[in-house]
Amino acid sequence: MMKLKVMILLFSALSISCIALSQTQQVISLDGQWNFAVDSTNTGFEAGWFNGIPTQLSKQVIVPHTWNIEDGTEDYAGWAWYEKEIEIRNEWKNKNIRIKFEAVYHDAIVYVNGVKIGENLNAGFTPFTLDISGSVLFDKKNKIVVAVNNAFSKTNFPYLKSFDWANDGGIIRPVHLEITGKPSFNYVHVTPQVNLADSTGKTSIAIKLWETNVRKATISFVFKDKKTGAIKLTETRTLNNTNGVFATTFDLGRISPWHFDTPNLYELETKISVKNNITDVRNSVFGFRKVELKGEQLFLNGEAVRLPGIEYSPASSPIYGIAEPHIFMDSVVRMMKDLNVCITRFHWQQDEYTLSLMDKYGILVQEELPWWQKPARLSPELIQSAEKQLNDVIESHYNHPSIFSWGISNEVNGDTDKKTYLDLKDFIKEHDATRFATVVSNRIWQKKEKDESLLYDIPTWNEYIGTWHGKDRNELKAKLDTVKMSIGNRPLLITENGLCEPANPGGDARRIDDMLFHIKEWKSRPFTIGFIYFCLSDYRTHMGEEGFGKYRIRRHGLTDMYLKPKPSYSVFKQLASPVEITKVERINNTDALVEIKVKSDIPAYKLRSYRIQYKKNNNELVNLDLPVLSPGDTYAVVLKQVNPTFAFEILRPDGFSVIRY
Repeated sequence: MMKLKVMILLFSALSISCIALSQTQQVISLDGQWNFAVDSTNTGFEAGWFNGIPTQLSKQVIVPHTWNIEDGTEDYAGWAWYEKEIEIRNEWKNKNIRIKFEAVYHDAIVYVNGVKIGENLNAGFTPFTLDISGSVLFDKKNKIVVAVNNAFSKTNFPYLKSFDWANDGGIIRPVHLEITGKPSFNYVHVTPQVNLADSTGKTSIAIKLWETNVRKATISFVFKDKKTGAIKLTETRTLNNTNGVFATTFDLGRISPWHFDTPNLYELETKISVKNNITDVRNSVFGFRKVELKGEQLFLNGEAVRLPGIEYSPASSPIYGIAEPHIFMDSVVRMMKDLNVCITRFHWQQDEYTLSLMDKYGILVQEELPWWQKPARLSPELIQSAEKQLNDVIESHYNHPSIFSWGISNEVNGDTDKKTYLDLKDFIKEHDATRFATVVSNRIWQKKEKDESLLYDIPTWNEYIGTWHGKDRNELKAKLDTVKMSIGNRPLLITENGLCEPANPGGDARRIDDMLFHIKEWKSRPFTIGFIYFCLSDYRTHMGEEGFGKYRIRRHGLTDMYLKPKPSYSVFKQLASPVEITKVERINNTDALVEIKVKSDIPAYKLRSYRIQYKKNNNELVNLDLPVLSPGDTYAVVLKQVNPTFAFEILRPDGFSVIRY
């Protein structure tokens, strides 16, 4: 019997291997062990390291990797080299063989067998793909060498040392080979449109191939519900190339919209074929949602909302630096969801996996160009870098329903060039007209109608009155009045606020006190559509006021660098809860009356499919569904045979706890 089991397992393994080899697209991870060496004397190019790193100078590292968390190179900024041998199979002849880097910070020059095949400069947080088909040897080992530079640069974003995060260099995100037939997909963009009156959905599809000379293509489309796998529509169409794009539309009938409480996702499997032979396959995940501004209000799927948020600064952990593993990203995003967060922003372009988690758990995202404070005016080289980074991030992250806005700059002051801002806005809208474009300001109270954020879709304010700005936090009321006068009948998004220690003393007790004060003021102004608190955790930054090397930080978080919560974590969670518990009263020896109220300031949104969960006195778990509740509504319910401590919690539809008693 044991022999039979072994034979079955061996047969299964062989079958899986054959299936994998027969697929029209293969993705092979190149993560893991690479040889690595720092080039502190800047002699690697002259010494021919592109042919291979000298053995006596190299060590093994695990990619994704940054050298800035390793002893001896924690503060190093300059050239370093990576090397890996890979086998190119003979059956890949006449196929497309490409290598894709999710991100290399911030300059990368790539060699195959000593020959330069391409480079990606001044773009450290966006993916790039290089065709290596003509440079490889089949059925032999091939040497991949990557020269990487994280030196502070005048032509890169972030610019010189003007950024408040870690300068982590390296192959910081995953790498893989993509093997496809010809022709093959460069991208498949899905633009969903939802009819809120009847919850029906349409999609516009835009496809770009790597092979630009293909004029007509046979492409099949399969739309599925991502959670259930149920097929919504299957169809094959012959499409023509128009200005480099193959475009078509589909009507999918009834759909379930994406919302931060119910982040419903759909999947599109796209196949291209030649003479009935499939040459490439692409899977795209998307969601139907409608984000609008009307006067002073923000609407999600036709309902006015005011949203609480928080920002996380990746690379904050001294264990991983910027090369965070997926399990750590999971912890971060789940912690944000636990805090009742509905909205966030990132100072720079994010990992694909992080954004997929935002899609999955339901957090709206503003993803930004890493242009922070300086320079006020852009050189032609910087404009080129800005356009490259914006093009690359929009192209690669277009399908994520969590992304609602593209950000241009953060806290840039001085003699700015308004034309550059308007040109970059036009550039964004040409590439993606479906999302907002935003400039993040910290001086709208000072610049008033001349503030750069008013040039874009949402007026914003990094509000630090009483710490970085203003002599006293009590100035906030008057400054909010000034901001309101400046923006007119438009909304305001508070894009940052928090307490930075030790630049501002007082510890977590002051953080809590300041949080309560500022959030109370924002809530009282109906034109404030939400806030994004800074920051989830204490974070690594080359600008840090305390610590050395990889421990140089700004103590700005609701948690420490290791995600251990401080007392302010619990306070924020309660402030961001959409409901408050207004009464808990014993009725008799077994039952209790519970009354809740839905908040109507910030947060303010409709509750659907929420529930109260508690254990009876016999330890049986009970779930009581709540009715649909609108901001300002109150609801009372009796907990039968409740446990002696009256412990219960209110849960979102996805099971995350909103508030516990």
